[in-house]
Amino acid sequence: MKRRLTAWLSSLLLASACSGERVAPVPSRDGVAKPLGLFSRALEVGAKERALAALERDARRREARFREVTEPGYSFRVTRVPQREIDWGLWSPGELFELGAQLFHQRFRKEDGFGAADLPALGRFQRGERGGPDAYQCADCHRRGGPAGGGDFSDNAYILGDGDRPATALERNPRALVGAGLIELVGREISSELAGQRDALIASAKAARAPRRSELTSKGISFGFLTARLDGTLDTSEVSGIDADLLVRPFGWKGRAATIRELVESELATHHGMQSEHFVATASEAMKGSGPTEDPDGDGVIAEITEGQVSALTAYLAMQEVPTIEPPLYLQEWGKPNIHFQPLWNEGVVLFRELGCATCHVPELELSSTVFTLPARSGKATLRVDLAAEGAEPRIKPEADGRVVLRAFTDLKRHDLGEFVADAFSERGRRPSEFVTPPLWGLARSRPYLHDGRAPTLEDAIMMHRGEAEASSSAYFALPEDGRAAVRVFLTSLTRARRFAVP
Repeated sequence: MKRRLTAWLSSLLLASACSGERVAPVPSRDGVAKPLGLFSRALEVGAKERALAALERDARRREARFREVTEPGYSFRVTRVPQREIDWGLWSPGELFELGAQLFHQRFRKEDGFGAADLPALGRFQRGERGGPDAYQCADCHRRGGPAGGGDFSDNAYILGDGDRPATALERNPRALVGAGLIELVGREISSELAGQRDALIASAKAARAPRRSELTSKGISFGFLTARLDGTLDTSEVSGIDADLLVRPFGWKGRAATIRELVESELATHHGMQSEHFVATASEAMKGSGPTEDPDGDGVIAEITEGQVSALTAYLAMQEVPTIEPPLYLQEWGKPNIHFQPLWNEGVVLFRELGCATCHVPELELSSTVFTLPARSGKATLRVDLAAEGAEPRIKPEADGRVVLRAFTDLKRHDLGEFVADAFSERGRRPSEFVTPPLWGLARSRPYLHDGRAPTLEDAIMMHRGEAEASSSAYFALPEDGRAAVRVFLTSLTRARRFAVP
């Protein structure tokens, strides 16, 4: 293949030279960015194969650490892929996944741009919109249960405070980012459908010369009602669970970001003081600082995170594995079929719906396309990744009838959970007691639970559901112990694929 390509290029250059035409240079990599083989999308088939692969990757990490201590900054430099090379198609999705994984696990240094001149070197409590820094790497907090997992109670962030006292801040437990690409895709589809319904309603009101009111629905989920007035304006007072712009924002406990890329740039800045080029150009002074135009955080480092690094990290998170449902069919240590937990699991599946849990934690959402797209901000190209073919294993698989179904157990809406779990104050205009329904897939490997990690067990989390969820919570505690155990057994089956980790 290489010989044929070389021969073709040689003939093209020769023909162009003879004709006197100028030939554009063939795009190539600049040689700085480099996947180090430390992370993999593959999930090897046997336990032995998985163990050997984990040991091999650990050996590479060890060598990378030696390289870093002899050449400080090396591990960060090899993640700095130029966006133009991504636009030219010189990097495969698998390679971008690896680069993104390296950046996710990168311990940022002051020389890289970590921190800011107007903030403490490292603090436990964030200061307003400026944030931290409060961690050296993404994986410091997103570490439980597997790659890009959730955080423990001790990993909680304290956001929007005065930088000194916990009582002035909002406590947030790091959410697992597993399946993030698919969550964004289904959010995009819902947003698109709602926008279409809004436009049709406006057109209907104008044609009828009278107001029109209609329910907003997508994928079997109601988002309230919308009224279009005769003059084309809208009454959004009855819209439920999303903002008036009808854009689904599934990321963040309050529904702060609609896309992974938006989330990546915001979190890099607030938790690490690592500002992307786009963030520097577009964020408010309250968020980025009041320093020089190219270095608003005043730490003497410009272009701390390149556009290409943002794309690689976005790709890594978008390509995360799909969680699994593993009913307790077999006990490995006993070597015989399980005759106790299986009936409980079957009952738990039924009770989950009968109690009303599935009203918000919707078990299934259909997806029209598994292709994740990341348009270049330059407008030159769009990165496309088919998550069903190129994502990390285990991947999403079509059903027997060809449908693609996400068993994420969420409706991506905000709901009022009552004053018992409410924040002390509003987060960026969101009501203190409202939170986005978190996906339950992977639940067994993402404790503790709730927005601030206050619930150490599933039963505690259910007990703390008030407000819109109080009827379901009360119905759960009205069950006999066997019934409650059945629900807990079912929830515990929402897990992630097993992977070997080398300490």
